[in-house]
Amino acid sequence: MSASPAGDTIDLKAIFSKLLSKWWWFAITITISLGLGYAYIKVTPKEYLVRAVILMSEKGRDKIGKTEEFLKGSSLLGGNSDIEDQVAVLTSYSNVTKTLKRLDFDISYFETKNYLTSEKFEYPPFFVHLDTVAVQVYGVPIHVEVDRNAGTYRVKAEAKYAPLYNVQKQVELEDFIIDYAVDQVANIGEPFVAEGLSFSIEFPEDRQYGPDIAHHFTINSMDALVAEYRAKTIAAPVSDESSIVHVSTVGQVVAKEKLYINKLLETYIESEWYRRQQKGIKTINFIEDQIGIVSDSLRRVETSMEGFRGASGGMMSATTTSDALFQERSRLERERSMLLSRRQYCSSIMEKIRSQSDLRNVPAPSSSGIDDPVLNNLVLEITRLSAELAALNLTTVKSNPTVIAMERKVKNLSASLAQTAESLVDQVDISLAEVDRNLSKMNYQFSQLPENERKLGNIARKFKLSESLYNYLMEKQAEAGIAIASDQVDKYVVDEALNVGGKAVKPARKMVAIIALLIGLAIPIAIILIRDFFNDTVTDIDQLKRLTPIPVLTTIPGTKRKRVLPDEPKSLLAESFRTARINMQYLNRNAQRQVIGFTSSTSGEGKTFCALNLATVMALSGKRVVLVDADMRRPRVAETLEMKAEKGLSTYLIGECGSNEIIEHSDIPGLDVITAGPIPPNPLELVELPAMEALFSDLRTRYDHVVVDASPMGLVSEYVILMRHVDLTLYVVRQGHTRRGALRLINDMFKEKKVERIDLVLNDVKGGAGYGEGYGYYTK
Repeated sequence: MSASPAGDTIDLKAIFSKLLSKWWWFAITITISLGLGYAYIKVTPKEYLVRAVILMSEKGRDKIGKTEEFLKGSSLLGGNSDIEDQVAVLTSYSNVTKTLKRLDFDISYFETKNYLTSEKFEYPPFFVHLDTVAVQVYGVPIHVEVDRNAGTYRVKAEAKYAPLYNVQKQVELEDFIIDYAVDQVANIGEPFVAEGLSFSIEFPEDRQYGPDIAHHFTINSMDALVAEYRAKTIAAPVSDESSIVHVSTVGQVVAKEKLYINKLLETYIESEWYRRQQKGIKTINFIEDQIGIVSDSLRRVETSMEGFRGASGGMMSATTTSDALFQERSRLERERSMLLSRRQYCSSIMEKIRSQSDLRNVPAPSSSGIDDPVLNNLVLEITRLSAELAALNLTTVKSNPTVIAMERKVKNLSASLAQTAESLVDQVDISLAEVDRNLSKMNYQFSQLPENERKLGNIARKFKLSESLYNYLMEKQAEAGIAIASDQVDKYVVDEALNVGGKAVKPARKMVAIIALLIGLAIPIAIILIRDFFNDTVTDIDQLKRLTPIPVLTTIPGTKRKRVLPDEPKSLLAESFRTARINMQYLNRNAQRQVIGFTSSTSGEGKTFCALNLATVMALSGKRVVLVDADMRRPRVAETLEMKAEKGLSTYLIGECGSNEIIEHSDIPGLDVITAGPIPPNPLELVELPAMEALFSDLRTRYDHVVVDASPMGLVSEYVILMRHVDLTLYVVRQGHTRRGALRLINDMFKEKKVERIDLVLNDVKGGAGYGEGYGYYTK
């Protein structure tokens, strides 16, 4: 977190210590955050998970008869689809719309108590009956205040751009009311009429209306309801291989969600049953049309036979030879008729595919006597897919990947169906040619018979052909009818809608508490790290040691005192400078330390403060000390000691007075002071004068210690010249003030050995890191 001039480093221990030092920030933010989380839980309505279970198909169940169908003709109604497609149909726009139209969700009732607004479904505060002829505003909270004593109720509503709804047609209008506001009073029992509102309210006698409870209701549009319930309805199989699907929603009122899910499944199953019934009904209608045609032909043949027998004097039958010919020719005619029926069926399929007609209404092949399993499966699959594709097109756009995949599948199946039908047509044509050749032989043999016998044979042949075809169609009609009567949808509800777990899923108490705790921790961490990221000042002694190779002599605690006084020898400030004096003696044992110079990076870092107080504690220890204010640009010593600055270093350097004239006694025994004097226009040139060297030579002979308060090195160059006169440089760094980049200059000088005898003094250290802490003996 702290950056050195050479590069950025991360000190996790320093980060942790900094965070720990602000523990009370965490206590405050966590308390506030948890309190807000608790308030959120209290004012947020509880929501519950409601789930039902449905079996989508029974593809794997055993069938009676194993290899054969239990009821012949039930294949007319068969068909399976993928679970994903069925789930899409279950939650489709059309199915949800049908469901909601069968439910009374047009009005939603709400109650507000203790800042908590909850929906009332099973026991609403009143019942609103809309005027279906009028146009109503929807989605706007309509507040109702009841006064039973006065026999009135007050209706208030307010909204910006209130939308309008045609209740009778269940259509949202494009018009709206820009600034909608209603505030009217009506008598109980009378209808309420206002702009955009027209209804009557029923107030049950067992309802109580107190001033501490507020009630309102909203009018819901069908489109908004469908969008809401489609968004929150989740249907998914329990696994990729399973046909069992969980259907669930989350809502405030368990009874309402149960009612919706159960009705949704009921509507879906009824739609599936109706779709399967329609397929069988269309097959029966086709067979009935064919029966009507055959029955008419049969009646005409019967009438012709009766007329011929009367005219021929009661001739009842043909001879054995003619009878055999009649039977064979009847068989061939019947076979030819069946082949033509098959050819017509296949041709009609090919025509539907070529014209891209709706393939949902293709009759089953068995209705035309075609038992080809490939053709039968293709017809069943393509009718099923066409029906599902039509349902999906009502709910999704054509660019939907599911729709595109289904369209591609229908196209491929259509190509296969057309190819199969075309192949069957070719086979039928070959069979018809063979039958026609055999019929020509039978007709030739029949032409050799006597005329009356031949006529009777023709009539009998036609009668038998029509009769057999009629019986065949009646049999197929009965089979289809039995199949429809016994058909069941292979989808049923395993479990009706239930409240899962019995507890609310929203708001999640544990999750809210965790989030609140994390927010309470994150806010102070973010503030501390951001402040530290943008704070480029020296923050503590550990950071200072990482920023510079120069040794740190001592730390000076932050204080409001400006100086050490003789009557306060045990103050914390005095002890800190005594520590500095002792450290200076022991750390520089073999070095000259009579002249001590103070400098810093910039102004305001406390070099004058440190120079004055170090000189004071040295004088109090019995030494003769002189404090020289060599900062002739912004002198502060005279002001701090309340001395006059008429004569001083500047007047001495220009030769206006001698050294004895500029030395003044302070209020500290043993401490003399040389002030900066009047501020000169050229302090740098004065420092370079030989008089400066002569002054320091004189002072060395007269005092034990010479303390020099010089100009900041980071701003001006005077101290670079003064360094040749000093024995030890104390470079003052102020916590929270000195910028880290300002240390580059002194670091470079130290590394290049331009300044060798130098120590750092960290001033204004916050927090009482050990200074007098736990010791009542010290005073601040």
